[in-house]
Amino acid sequence: MFVGQRGDRAHYALSLPGIERVAILDWDVHHGNGTQEAIENDPRIAFCSLHQWPHYPFTGRPHETGRHGNVLNLPVPAGTEGAAYYGLFAEKALPFLQAFRPQLLLVSAGYDALATDPLGGLQLVPADYGRLVAGCLTLGCPIALGLEGGYDPAPTAAALVATLAALPATHPPVL
Repeated sequence: MFVGQRGDRAHYALSLPGIERVAILDWDVHHGNGTQEAIENDPRIAFCSLHQWPHYPFTGRPHETGRHGNVLNLPVPAGTEGAAYYGLFAEKALPFLQAFRPQLLLVSAGYDALATDPLGGLQLVPADYGRLVAGCLTLGCPIALGLEGGYDPAPTAAALVATLAALPATHPPVL
């Protein structure tokens, strides 16, 4: 991801009528260090990153919470499978995002957490991404997906299909 890319989009969204709170969820295998840096001092934006630790860029420790408590880092060890990853998402990420009450959710939708990806060490399968989207829908706000990492083409494509299939027809995907 380009440094601050999601943060820039979140700041832009805040300039739109009726948008006062934007959340960013990063499910890429790497920590979204540029995004965190871009938003951690803005209480109108919440950032949650689930990422492999230790792993490049070696940021995103749990104690990094942002100036306003608007950052939640959820590092997981290599080998983490979908059930444990989703459990952490449901137990920690969703309550954090629900408490923030975003009017828009930006997802840094990286697929390099797939078990077959050569750059990561997590063990997600394509269907896990559909479960993540289903959880995001409970926030009751529009979702915009920004496609990011994923370096094994066939499983990445399958994960993208699972992601989009989980969106209801009334919620067309924004990519």
